[in-house]
Amino acid sequence: SGKFALSEFLKLLIAYCLFLVFIAFARKGADTGRTIASILETCAALAGLFSIDLLSTRLLSTPFLGLLGLFSTDYANLSGVEAGVRMTSIFVNPNTFAGFAGLGVLLSLGLANSAQRRAERRFHQACLFVNALSFVLAFSMGASGMICLAFFVFLLLESKERRASLLILMVETLLVTLLATIPTSLTGFDVWSGFQPVPLLCTAAGALLLCVLDQLVGQKAAAALEGRGKAAAALVCAIAAALGIFAALAVNVTGGVSLDAGGSLRRADYPEPGSYTLEVKASGDLQIMIESQNQRDTMMHTSTTLYSGPASDAAFTVPEDSLVVYFNFWTPEENRLESATYRGSAGEGSLKLGYKLLPSFISNRLQGLFANENAIQRTVFFSDGLKLFLRSPVFGLGMGAFENGICSVQSFYYETKYAHNHYIQTLVETGTVGLLLFLAVLVLSAAAIWKNCRKKEASPLTAALGAALVFMAGHASVEVVFSSCYYLPMALGVFALISLCCGDALPLLPHRKPVHNGTAFAIAALLAIFTILLFLNMRARSLAEATASSNPMGDLQSAATLDRFEWADHMLSYVMSYRYGMDKVDDDAIRQQAEQYAQRLAQVNSNSIPIYLAEYYFATNRPEQAFAMVEKYVSYVSSNPDTWETAFRLLHAYAQDSPEFREGAAHIYQMLSDWNEQNMGTISLSEQATAFIQGVLPQ
Repeated sequence: SGKFALSEFLKLLIAYCLFLVFIAFARKGADTGRTIASILETCAALAGLFSIDLLSTRLLSTPFLGLLGLFSTDYANLSGVEAGVRMTSIFVNPNTFAGFAGLGVLLSLGLANSAQRRAERRFHQACLFVNALSFVLAFSMGASGMICLAFFVFLLLESKERRASLLILMVETLLVTLLATIPTSLTGFDVWSGFQPVPLLCTAAGALLLCVLDQLVGQKAAAALEGRGKAAAALVCAIAAALGIFAALAVNVTGGVSLDAGGSLRRADYPEPGSYTLEVKASGDLQIMIESQNQRDTMMHTSTTLYSGPASDAAFTVPEDSLVVYFNFWTPEENRLESATYRGSAGEGSLKLGYKLLPSFISNRLQGLFANENAIQRTVFFSDGLKLFLRSPVFGLGMGAFENGICSVQSFYYETKYAHNHYIQTLVETGTVGLLLFLAVLVLSAAAIWKNCRKKEASPLTAALGAALVFMAGHASVEVVFSSCYYLPMALGVFALISLCCGDALPLLPHRKPVHNGTAFAIAALLAIFTILLFLNMRARSLAEATASSNPMGDLQSAATLDRFEWADHMLSYVMSYRYGMDKVDDDAIRQQAEQYAQRLAQVNSNSIPIYLAEYYFATNRPEQAFAMVEKYVSYVSSNPDTWETAFRLLHAYAQDSPEFREGAAHIYQMLSDWNEQNMGTISLSEQATAFIQGVLPQ
């Protein structure tokens, strides 16, 4: 998929080179892997620290982001927070950051629990707390569910000698993290407006408190449990039960809530279809908008307004197909909302307003949990990804193919570069062969970890790596983590640790040095080939962007020849340069070259090239070929409303008073009508485009 593939593969290549560096310079012996694991946990902790400081003082994050600003403009205006909801981090995407921080948490737990020296244990505990706090503040529900599973696997795999201390350390970290989360979220989850020291102070104090608590209580409790398997198992059950009871209480112990002037509150419930009236008890006037979502709405992020106006007079009717109803309160002045109940022919209910045992950012994220539009829309991504996979099920469509082709299979328009499921993403890009290879990496890693756990001299990091593998594999099923340039180095760093710490338990072709050397040579050769291709890409780009060239058409031709990734861009630039300057071009060779490039580009499946070729063919008075390109364009990017606007704008610019033109325009308009009839989305044209259609097709 051309430059899409280049962008996607570069991220993977950078992470893989880091993987090779870790493997090449790892120390063998008792310290195998610990240095690398320490580097990874420290990177995660620093990312978390800078992200928290972005909500706080910005004394640490400003110089760091300024350094990054020397190389990229992507970090120029980071807010660090989705106001009132969660921390977005320096990675911008909180879900990706949660995956990154989650791996940091698991590695820090393994390092701290197996540390031999007090100072080393304290350092790892400090990193553990920062990673845990930043993970919770990002509050990714997918990552939270997967890390709970990873903790369970961690305890199962950990050796009997260290299992009790691991359990105690987990509990200590959970308590201190929750304690620090409340003041941090209360003071840092608004749009940053100036120096706010509380989040950073909570981070420092929490790290110190965890170390002190571990010294005074944790290690003594772990020593008391050592060798008492039944007591440790009973403690695990007791903790699990306590967490279950707390979770049940947290979502049910509620009360009133105070709202500041101009403040708002959004709550969800699931009333049966029917008519209702709302009764509100509040200290002042409230406005409310009541919305309903059905299956279609949750997919498309739309809703149906049932009522809007004063809360005291609210009456609404829930449709038959409703999945969830949202109650959006707003107050112009300070107000205390004590209760909100609804009654009607189909029953009654009471809204849960203020959650007394949960921070507000967590309770806000839990609204509509059983009809979560993000979760439901992911099923749409999965379904559309499988449609692309079926176009080339064996070897796939190439890296970047999901972003390139998703608009051709959507039933309504949405923007996403990835399938939010790396297994489906892999099927689209590299087909069944690629998925089997990716699964082989996971399965062989799991087998090596399992066999290593059964060895007497197993690496002390084995259990942590098993938990990290489970976390990565599970999180990849609901998020884009393996497509993130931030996450990939951490993930491949974990695979490097698995190779170093557990590889001896599952050697690949043991005692066959020629095969090992041949494999290493093949990898080096592939990297060398890609390096050459990347150099040619950079050289081609410099030729294409040269502003003082005496032969710009020749430079574009050379660029198209050199570049195996962006050759289509260079060819298209050549064609369009000829199109805009053809009145001044007397060289027949340039005309022939442009025509050859146009013919080749016409075969490419692209979300942009066909519309340019349509303009080229219209300009060279070949309407039949032009309409063929317009048809290809609107077919490949059919769900995007801008596609149809662009197409009709082009037709307007080259309008002809001929039966052939009217027939071609009518066909494109019929394609739009057919798409609207066959799909969930509805595409409406602008007044200008509608007027053009009515002028060409008055009937």
